[in-house]
Amino acid sequence: MKTLHRKRLGLAADPWAGFHLETADTARITLAVEAAAEARLFVSVLGARGAGKTHAVRRALQRVPKVRIVEPLRLRRECLHVGDIESAIVRELAPNEAPRRSGEARSVQVRRLLGQGARDVRIVLVIDDAHMLHHATLRALKRLRELTWLGVAPLLGIVLVGQADRAEAVAEVGLRSDRLWLGGLLPEDAAAALERALNRRSGQKIVAPDAIVALAASPRARNWLDLAALVDDCLAEAAARGEDRITRDAALSVLHPNRRPAPDIKRPTADDDAVADILASLNADEQREAVA
Repeated sequence: MKTLHRKRLGLAADPWAGFHLETADTARITLAVEAAAEARLFVSVLGARGAGKTHAVRRALQRVPKVRIVEPLRLRRECLHVGDIESAIVRELAPNEAPRRSGEARSVQVRRLLGQGARDVRIVLVIDDAHMLHHATLRALKRLRELTWLGVAPLLGIVLVGQADRAEAVAEVGLRSDRLWLGGLLPEDAAAALERALNRRSGQKIVAPDAIVALAASPRARNWLDLAALVDDCLAEAAARGEDRITRDAALSVLHPNRRPAPDIKRPTADDDAVADILASLNADEQREAVA
């Protein structure tokens, strides 16, 4: 249904696809990832769900010259083990070689490939959803960084990307890695994202300026996933109202669904008139009693 609401106002099916905004978090990620590649550091990037961690890490790696990225493909991260990581290294650095079947032989193979490759390129191992890794796999990463080739160690940089609320899962690497905690979108970041991703990309004022101010100030606009969901709710509200853009009233209806308009104090209500009549009659009774 959200796609229909987007298309109704002339937006792309996914207006956020490929969108990038430079924020304080992305700047810090860029510095950390570049350092991990160039100095072969161990970096952990931790942030809330939907904070844009993976996108920022991959974008930062695109800026590093002569980099070879190794990224294991196993979908069930909780089942990812050192054998999968070693196979991924062989696949990336030597596509014409098959990973050795023996664990010892495969480790020797990996050490050779890393040592030879590190002379010409910057090798970076990237593992997303690292908070789901088994503790044995995390310990194996420590051993991987201790491999030497012709007296050189470490042979690669490692970047782990995980959720901040489950950071205890990567506690074993906390003392051995540089941890980067993301703060999330600031109100000015959210406002810029709404203007650029929706209004400028579509070429029309999908979100009214005063609606942008209201939405950007909301706690629901502190990360990318929540911001996108908030916009979809506002698009649905605009459709229900029969409006061709997100107005401030529509935004406030979504942000505060149970809100009631403030009473107009300049116009007395019927109840106010009734109270005034009762007070007037009481005063009249008191005056008559005083005369008597």
